[in-house]
Amino acid sequence: MVSRAHPTRKSEARAAFLVILLASMGTSGCYADANCTPADTTHSCCVKNNPKKPEACDGIEGEGGTAFRSSSTPQQVKTSSGKGPMIAVATVATAAAAGTAAVLVNMSDAVQFKKLQAELDRVMEECVDLADRIIDSRRPKGEILDSVRCNEEVGRDANGKRVTRAMQLGNEKHQEASSCVEEKLSRLIEGQFSIEQRYQYNPSTKKLRRVSTEEEQRLIRQGRKHELRGTLKPDVVIHSGDPTQARLVYDFKFPCGDDKPPTWRIYEQGPYRDKTQGRIYENAFGVQPGRVAPGRKGVIR
Repeated sequence: MVSRAHPTRKSEARAAFLVILLASMGTSGCYADANCTPADTTHSCCVKNNPKKPEACDGIEGEGGTAFRSSSTPQQVKTSSGKGPMIAVATVATAAAAGTAAVLVNMSDAVQFKKLQAELDRVMEECVDLADRIIDSRRPKGEILDSVRCNEEVGRDANGKRVTRAMQLGNEKHQEASSCVEEKLSRLIEGQFSIEQRYQYNPSTKKLRRVSTEEEQRLIRQGRKHELRGTLKPDVVIHSGDPTQARLVYDFKFPCGDDKPPTWRIYEQGPYRDKTQGRIYENAFGVQPGRVAPGRKGVIR
């Protein structure tokens, strides 16, 4: 979030305008006006109602990097002029459409969190479906992915291990889905999610520790990659603002040539040998993890 110690008069005026503007909106995030439709974003709705001065809507996302997003429950939002709190109401969906970012969402409110979870589940489904379509569209036309084709070797990784077509497609789809999720969540819950964050988990003490990218790269450079053995790396973790305080955990599954419901993989070696990935995630993060697969309605928990 960007802060400004000495806001200009122009920015103060715009901030005041935005608060008044948002206060006049309904819970849909747009004016309660016949000019606006449910498809309108906050910005487009503002422009429709200010045809003679559309530039006044340019800062509708929030002055000085501060946006006015919350769930359907009101939030206290201070103007940058510091003259006291004002109430502004918007919705998570409207925030995504308008491209806004905001203060941390209160995840301790059960009702609010349930609504947020439904919205986040939809984001995961949409991004996984989109990634699946994008990567599949690059395959040769008419190519059929059966078990033989999926299991074909297409190369070797940095450690000389075999890479199959299924693994290659899965990696490409994971990258595409992760980019999509990062873009959408940055507008919804900035500062409260992690993508492919590595964690160190101690089953004996139940302690969970975040492993920074810098630490991970340093260990690899120093030839100490074995120290990362047993670490966990979920695709997406939704948290309170502290990455070790998870509220939701998602893992993407992209089956190759198989339309059966995706299952958790079983660890074949290491400290979690013969245990499922899902069970270890649940033990480590304290929440039931969800699997997200293309073409399936809902997150599998």
